[in-house]
Amino acid sequence: MKPSKPIILFIPAKLVQELNTFLESDKPNFNYDVVYFYYIVHYILEQQLKNRNKLESQKDQFISINIKNLKSITVCNIRDYIKIMENGEFIISDNHYIPGEKSKGYIINPIYLKGSDKIEVKTDTKLFSRIMKNQYRKKAHFNRLEPYLKQMKNEFMKVEFDYISAENWIQQEPNEEKRISYTIALNQLKDKRFRYFNRNSTNHRLDTNLTNLKKEIKQFIIGDYVNIDLKNSQPFFLGIMLNSIIKQISIQQGSLCCYLDYSNLIKTFGIKRIKSVSKIHQINKKTFLVNLKSFTDSVINGTFYDDFIKTYTNGITRDEVKDIMFEVLFSQNEISENFRKFIPYEKEKKVFASVYPYIYEAVKLLKSKDHTLLPVFLQKIESYVFIDCIAKELVSAGIVPLTVHDSVIVKAEDQDRTIEIINRIFLEIFDVMPTLDIKLLHK
Repeated sequence: MKPSKPIILFIPAKLVQELNTFLESDKPNFNYDVVYFYYIVHYILEQQLKNRNKLESQKDQFISINIKNLKSITVCNIRDYIKIMENGEFIISDNHYIPGEKSKGYIINPIYLKGSDKIEVKTDTKLFSRIMKNQYRKKAHFNRLEPYLKQMKNEFMKVEFDYISAENWIQQEPNEEKRISYTIALNQLKDKRFRYFNRNSTNHRLDTNLTNLKKEIKQFIIGDYVNIDLKNSQPFFLGIMLNSIIKQISIQQGSLCCYLDYSNLIKTFGIKRIKSVSKIHQINKKTFLVNLKSFTDSVINGTFYDDFIKTYTNGITRDEVKDIMFEVLFSQNEISENFRKFIPYEKEKKVFASVYPYIYEAVKLLKSKDHTLLPVFLQKIESYVFIDCIAKELVSAGIVPLTVHDSVIVKAEDQDRTIEIINRIFLEIFDVMPTLDIKLLHK
C-alpha cells in the first residue's frame, strides 16, 4: 500500500509569527494544539477561494463557519480556538448571527495577510485522519454520477499542471493576499486528494477546482488545450429570458429547454412580476422595445461590453462595464440599515439604467421578492446548456471536456468538432448562433 503523505496547509507567515508570540504571552486556559488555530485560518481562506465568484461587498467577504462540520474535523472545543483568535484580532467577525439561519461570519485580519508558511499536518495525528475522512465522505457521491459526468470526473482527475512554472508565476503577483489564495488553489490541484467535482444543488453548476482558478494559471495545464467561451454569457441568457417573457413563449413538448417555458417563469418569479415585465414597455412601447432589441442584438453578437462603452459617452472601461453588469444582476435592490434605506451600487446602477432603461427596470422587478432568484435562475439555464446538453453531447462524441461554467476546455485537435456541437445545440435551444471566444490555453 502506498504510504500517506502529510497534508500541507499554506498559512500567512506574519499570522503564524504573531499568533505564536500571542499564545506564548497569553496562554489559553486549556490544553491546546496550535495546528487547530492554523486549520481555522486555512478553513476561512479555502472558503473565500471557493466563493470568489460571488458578489463581494464588505459584508459578503465574511465566511460563515459551520461549527458542527468544523467540530467533526477538528476538536469539540473548536469554539474556544475561534474565540481566542477573535479576541487577539487575528480573525474579524461581522457579529451578525441569526439563530437557525446564519452563523457569524469571519475574515482574516488583512494586516496578517503577508508571506506564506507551509504547515504540515502529520499522518499520525487525529486532525489528519479526520480531514481525510471528511474528504472521502465528500467524494461518496461519485458513484451516483451519470455516466458522462463520471467520464468528465475521471478526465479532470488525470489533468496535470506544470506546477513549477505555475508557482513561479504566482510569486510574481504583487498582491500578497492574492498570492496566498493562488498558492492554496494550486496546492489543492497538486494534491489530488483535495480535488473536488460537484454539482451545486442551488444553481446546478458543476464546481471543480478549475471553476474558481485564476484564468492565467490555467495556461499551465500540460497538453494542447483550447478554451471555448460564450461571450458575455450572463447578459446573453438575460436577453434570451426577457424575450421569452415578452413573447410569452410556451415550450412545445419535447423541446430542449424547459427553463424558459412561460409557465416555469411564472412559477419561479410569480405571475405579478412576469406580467409587470411584459407591461413595462406599454408606457413607452416603441422606446423600450428598441432598447430590448439593442440589448439582445449586442449579447447575441458578443459585443455587449463594447457597445455599452460606445453608447455611454462619459468614458468607461470594459472591466467597469463587467463590474456594473455583475452588480445590477447580483446585488439587492434596496437595503434597510440603521433606520434608513439605501440602494447598493446606486451610482453604477444609474449608469446602466442610462444605457438600458428597460433592462434595468425588468431586472429590478425580477429581483423585487428575492434578489438571488434572478442570478441563480440564469446560472441554472447556463448549467443546463453547458453541462446537461453540450458536455453530455461532447462525451457522446468521444470528446471529454473540462468545464468552467460558461466555457469548455478541450484538446486542440477537437476544437472544430466541439464548436460544431456547441453551435448546433444553441440553434436547437434558442434558435440563435452563439458568439464564441476561442483561445489556446498556452500563451
